Amino acid sequence: MFDFENMLKKSIANFRLSEQKDNFTVNKSNRLQKAYINLDISLAKLAKDSKRFSILSNPNVNIDIMDYKNTMIKDFTKSMNLFFLVANLKNWNHLIIISENEQKKLFKNKADNEFSNVYLVIKKMMINSLFNHSEKDFTYAWKIFNKFGIVDMNLNIDEVSKEFFNKN
Repeated sequence: MFDFENMLKKSIANFRLSEQKDNFTVNKSNRLQKAYINLDISLAKLAKDSKRFSILSNPNVNIDIMDYKNTMIKDFTKSMNLFFLVANLKNWNHLIIISENEQKKLFKNKADNEFSNVYLVIKKMMINSLFNHSEKDFTYAWKIFNKFGIVDMNLNIDEVSKEFFNKN
């Protein structure tokens, strides 16, 4: 299972270090909005790279399975980091921590066949969490995001964790 507490700490420490090291000034008044925008862009990249959201399907596209899987893990990990940042900026760190038992339940769910609905629900809940200041919607988006990666996209928790800690 994921060790969300350590992942959150590592992610935020890395973000703060990057802020200091790169010496770039972050406008405090819109930092949260920029974090949400970056999360939104990252989720869109995950969706695009998954090739499961195309309006037109092309059965002749050759996909290298290992390259595809590595891309999905990297995209998922980047989005995960941005969820951590948003939670931290909103002082919602406690919402990120999903217990081992809760993770087991979450990851035992059946995979959704309709990825479009899952993706749009994540985005809707994420936007609601920003504009309605809704912890419930953020928690829901976070849990659906994790279920989407591990169950629906069949990503491996150990591989995602390894990528996460290698990048942070």
